[in-house]
Amino acid sequence: MGLSIHYSGHIRRYGIIDEMMTEVTDICESLNWIYHILDGNNTDKLKGICLSPEGCEPVFLTFLPNGRMCSPVNLMHKDIYEEHDLDPELLYTTSTKTQYAGPDAHIAIIRLLRYLKEKYFSAFELNDEGMYWETMDEKVLMEQFARYDFLLNSVAGALSNMKAVPGETAGSLANRIEKMLRNRFTNGN
Repeated sequence: MGLSIHYSGHIRRYGIIDEMMTEVTDICESLNWIYHILDGNNTDKLKGICLSPEGCEPVFLTFLPNGRMCSPVNLMHKDIYEEHDLDPELLYTTSTKTQYAGPDAHIAIIRLLRYLKEKYFSAFELNDEGMYWETMDEKVLMEQFARYDFLLNSVAGALSNMKAVPGETAGSLANRIEKMLRNRFTNGN
């Protein structure tokens, strides 16, 4: 749980990945963001860059030889998609939680992705839980961050007051948590 972005895309031409990686590396270095290069010499032949502003989950700009964006995390767990009969297209959708990095990092990531979309992608889709991608309105983004912060703090507070029940099963614990959260959010406690 936490405010995230979800994105997928297709690089315009596989040969421009190196150019994109060089440009993104320069941006990361100027912003003191952590980054890692994948050179394509790995099991899945992923090529690209992953980056992470402080407090943020990685943003994967990594591509398969067919030019589709795909994160190494999704590839590590690709059997889950088949085992659970999930839409195979989900393998190519990457999610990045920005909640703990804050609004400034979120804005920077969205602006970077918008720039890269125009310069390097033939197709690119992004769903922003902060609604900044869609609106480019910082006030809307701040309101979304405040909502998520409230929910996270409320749930954390509620769970911190729960007492352990000896011999409780995982199922009964889940039921108890669900009931407690429903009561808390329905009654406004």
